[in-house]
Amino acid sequence: DEVDRHPDSIGRPIPGATVSVLREDGTAARTDEVGELIQCGPTVALGYWRDPDLTALVFRPNPLADIGDAAVCRAVYTGDLVRRDAAGLLYFVGRRDRIIKTLGYRVGPDEVAEVLHASGQVSDAAVLGVPDANWGQRIVAYVVLAPGGTLSRLRQYAATELPRYMQPAHIEVLDALPRLPSGKHDVARLAATAH
Repeated sequence: DEVDRHPDSIGRPIPGATVSVLREDGTAARTDEVGELIQCGPTVALGYWRDPDLTALVFRPNPLADIGDAAVCRAVYTGDLVRRDAAGLLYFVGRRDRIIKTLGYRVGPDEVAEVLHASGQVSDAAVLGVPDANWGQRIVAYVVLAPGGTLSRLRQYAATELPRYMQPAHIEVLDALPRLPSGKHDVARLAATAH
């Protein structure tokens, strides 16, 4: 019943599940602060089949739980970066393994791509971080312009709608973006062409 009011939210935890948003140091993130989503409770799996190393990496103790409650203590570290608003709704920001660290900020590439799409200037967009000696990573956007779209209007829109630290340092216009057999963007192939 809240989908229409909060279409960009991924919602709240299901009954019986406990979720937390953790900073990198394992402490609870504040309201609207980005952190990793962890989940505890009876719906959490025991681990990965015949892969103890990956199980140990992903299924770990919940640093916020009471030590005596084993069911609450075991958590799955999802790798999803989210923020939780004051009403308790969760919002997906990106994947921990794809997050861009630039100028001291953590930026979800999908957040930037959504703004580029909202400009009406592109029909497709992929965003990634490229190593940079001064910035840590710089944001590079690969786009396919929409019919009638222009790079100058796209840059102007991004400058207006994104905070400075989230603005692409470079926008590369392509005829088409490479895709994997799954249909997802081939980020590795794009990264190999980055300069």
